[in-house]
Amino acid sequence: MNISELASQLDVSVTTVSRVLSGISAKYRISPATAERVMKAAEKYQVKPDPLGAGLRKGKLGLIGLLLPDITNPFFSSLARAIERELREAGMAVLLGDSNEDVATETDQLTVMLGRRLDGLILVPVGVESPELERVVLDRRTPVVTVDRIVPGLSVSSVALDNFEAGRMAAAYLLDAGHKRIGCLRGDPKSFADGERLRGFSAAVEQYGYRVDQEIVRGSGYSRESGIDSVRFILDPTRRPSAIVTLSGQGILSLLEMASEMDVRLPDELSVVAFDEQPWSSFLKPPLTTIVQPIDELARQAVKLLLAEGKAGDQGVRRIALPAGLQERSSVAYL
Repeated sequence: MNISELASQLDVSVTTVSRVLSGISAKYRISPATAERVMKAAEKYQVKPDPLGAGLRKGKLGLIGLLLPDITNPFFSSLARAIERELREAGMAVLLGDSNEDVATETDQLTVMLGRRLDGLILVPVGVESPELERVVLDRRTPVVTVDRIVPGLSVSSVALDNFEAGRMAAAYLLDAGHKRIGCLRGDPKSFADGERLRGFSAAVEQYGYRVDQEIVRGSGYSRESGIDSVRFILDPTRRPSAIVTLSGQGILSLLEMASEMDVRLPDELSVVAFDEQPWSSFLKPPLTTIVQPIDELARQAVKLLLAEGKAGDQGVRRIALPAGLQERSSVAYL
């Protein structure tokens, strides 16, 4: 049964039913007896208010845009699921977009999404700077929060991993295991998160009194092809390190593929600490030691920031950095 049918059965107007179900019966002086009769019948027949109609009247639709760089990446699909769950519990729906790790696509997606009367936008930015992104975001009166990655010049609130500390933690774990020459497979050098992870990695190596060997710090993007080329270079027998940190989820896939092709045994010939925890990390041989991002907390804080901005307006830019975890398994040999 819908609102129209319920109104007909109760011999009242559709407007009366709609106002009662929307909780504004007193405002329009609908009698308590009529309101009670409508509510009881609505509960009996499971009739609910039309969110689209209510949204149009209020100028809001309860729709939040979520723009991710790669929805095929298990980390981002898990993040999307967690954000969708948080928004659903807040009574909101999600419009999902994929920028395909491309700034131009990101700009196009933003233009389309922000033209849909969104009540807010959560995005994982592609690069570390984008004048077009700044213009597109700030020209609109839409609350915006970035999650996982930060664009330093973008004046919006954000929640992300403490990437410096996470990179430091990964390198320190290998150094404590006795490794002195450690390679690093990075993702996109234009990514703020990647840069911070590499900075933390380098700080740990230097803190332990060693030098970062730039020859075995490679990576130019998140694509499989980029990862394969970089890993092939690092694992060449003439320069192969005893251990490596991969700074992205795609990076570990490239490493595993090339280690198999080049017959490099883990961890006997190469120890590995990987970003991020994957559904299959514990099932590999050997199971992977990983840096774990708090996905549920990232989602919770992102939605909390967004809803706070939507209710209270501009309260200044807020940056939240969450601690990483380390899941110790068997991919690191102790020397």
